[in-house]
Amino acid sequence: MPQSHFVYNKNYFDGTNLRQMKASVKGLPKEAFKTYKTKDGTLVGLFQGSRGARPDIDFVIKILISGSDKILRPPTHTFWIVDLLLKIPEYKNEVREIVEYYIDYYKRTTPFSSVQERNNYQLETVEEITTRYAHLDQSYTLSLDYVAMVVELFCKNEKITPGAYMFRNLLATLRDYIDGKKHYTEVLQAAVPGFN
Repeated sequence: MPQSHFVYNKNYFDGTNLRQMKASVKGLPKEAFKTYKTKDGTLVGLFQGSRGARPDIDFVIKILISGSDKILRPPTHTFWIVDLLLKIPEYKNEVREIVEYYIDYYKRTTPFSSVQERNNYQLETVEEITTRYAHLDQSYTLSLDYVAMVVELFCKNEKITPGAYMFRNLLATLRDYIDGKKHYTEVLQAAVPGFN
């Protein structure tokens, strides 16, 4: 489907700006400082956050899927975890390679050093993942570029707060499941917010 045919809820996307209706500043909707579009039309917006050791560079990820009645919402870890779990029966080795790739990426990536660097960020992993593993894209699942995008962004975001580990541990738990060391319910449980 050509991207020009995607229709979005006008309350959240006016064709140029992705905005959230809650948490407005002076009564005006809060706009994303960066918006990416996946090949299946999902808009991934980065909004100013307020947590962690550096609230100035913190960001919140929200997504808007195509549809005039769809709402802006945070992408829970369960979305991409379940998507990769669905791919494992047919593509176990490839999914493990992707998870290992992001574990390595997590180790070497650094947090943003400034608001300008964060706002001008160019995705580093999506093209490589979507080129190398294009055959993993399947109907009725998330697009691979969406999965790569949110995993990369969650890696970058967790690095803002020294000592944070939830996302790092989630990647390791998924790898352990693929290697037969964890039960799939442990992977799902690890994806739930607040899980330790």
